[in-house]
Amino acid sequence: LRLRGFMANKWFAAFLGFFFGPIAFIYLGRFRIAALYFGLLVCAAIADSITANETGIAFASLFLSILGMIHAFKIAKTETDRKTSRWYNKWWGALLIPLSFFTIVFLTRSFVIEPFSIPGSSMVPTLAVGDFILVKKWGYGNYGTYGISLTKADVEKQKVLERGEVIIFRPPHDDRFFVKRLIGLPGDTITLSMKQLEVNGVRVATHQLNDNVVTETLGNHSFNVQYHTVINRYSEGEWVVPENHYFVMGDNRDNSLDSRVWGAVPAENVIGSLWLKL
Repeated sequence: LRLRGFMANKWFAAFLGFFFGPIAFIYLGRFRIAALYFGLLVCAAIADSITANETGIAFASLFLSILGMIHAFKIAKTETDRKTSRWYNKWWGALLIPLSFFTIVFLTRSFVIEPFSIPGSSMVPTLAVGDFILVKKWGYGNYGTYGISLTKADVEKQKVLERGEVIIFRPPHDDRFFVKRLIGLPGDTITLSMKQLEVNGVRVATHQLNDNVVTETLGNHSFNVQYHTVINRYSEGEWVVPENHYFVMGDNRDNSLDSRVWGAVPAENVIGSLWLKL
């Protein structure tokens, strides 16, 4: 009596090939092909990111998914019965791999670091449209990702923010994420006049780089800001930051919707701070 070993299910392999390309070939025991598809998956994601920004069209990942589905189906169809079966040859073992991966990704994005793409020009010259950034989330108390909120810490337990750092948050009027520079802490008085910023009556140190760009130093942070010759009703004003709120502005000062327009940001809406620009 011979015990039945591993015989691949071609439909299950095709399913994995479409949705989890490299996992399909791990399930089939073809580790070199799995490594190849993982590399192709990374390349396809990069290609889609570039073409989507430039043309609005992204088909590389879809093409690779279809290719992986057909390839995995053909291999599984010719797979013969083996004398031994590994854990990754089981349906539950094959699904455990992507489940574990996505769990790690989900927890990392929720509590530690989350990537974002810059959709607008309000942070030029610091951040351009299409830039990718990594955001530090641990300590800010607003944990979750993919639209799922896991937990919120009390405002008193949140990380102490610094003037001049770049933060990611939800503004009081919108559920989307915004990225701006933190200018004022709770209780601060912010004044902007003739392109000169003041915090609590103290002029922010500036250095003129050219006609439109100025380097400002706020606390421990130095950064470039851009002004235009166009004057609008938000070019000048004075604002007092309420308790448990933050005052934010874009580095593209005359082309940014920020706290000058929709008010200070509640502390509980802060998601994290800029860690790295990719």
